[in-house]
Amino acid sequence: MMTTGAQPAWAGQQFRLDPERLPQKLCYATQSGEVTITVDRNGATLKRTLPQSGLPLHVALPRRVFRGVVARATETGPESALVTLELLHDDEALCVPLTVGHDLNKIAHDWQHWSELLGLPMMMVEADGVARTLEESARAIIMGGSQPRRHHAMFAERRPRFLARRRLGNLGVRLTVAGQEIIARDER
Repeated sequence: MMTTGAQPAWAGQQFRLDPERLPQKLCYATQSGEVTITVDRNGATLKRTLPQSGLPLHVALPRRVFRGVVARATETGPESALVTLELLHDDEALCVPLTVGHDLNKIAHDWQHWSELLGLPMMMVEADGVARTLEESARAIIMGGSQPRRHHAMFAERRPRFLARRRLGNLGVRLTVAGQEIIARDER
């Protein structure tokens, strides 16, 4: 699936962090200053300087705070796409880039390797901009985007008492007229 939209500062340049040679370090510039990220088996560390105060900020991001290793593809031409791999965090500013490039085979290999190394699910950002696991994406394609039907047939014989058909029988109405009892029956 191809997506378009606002890209992070690091998405314009090609690079690759090697999952077999950890720890790996990445530096890139943003509008608010330089950001340095170090990735290892336990997660990532983000270092930058706060723009207003000039104070250094160090954020430790253990691997459990990431939702998964996400792949995002962006069309760059009629026959080419730029693919990014990143550790997905709920806060976009804390997403950690792992790879940006055009070689789909190497990126797919790295995607699986990072997922296994960090114990995180493989995810994909789809055309609607939502990140889903590969299982959810495959299920949506197979099912045509609809939810599976509920299995209600097994409860067909077990109907609640208030829904059960009752035999109504004879409805008798007793009338008393001048001391005599008259019974009227409805013979439907």
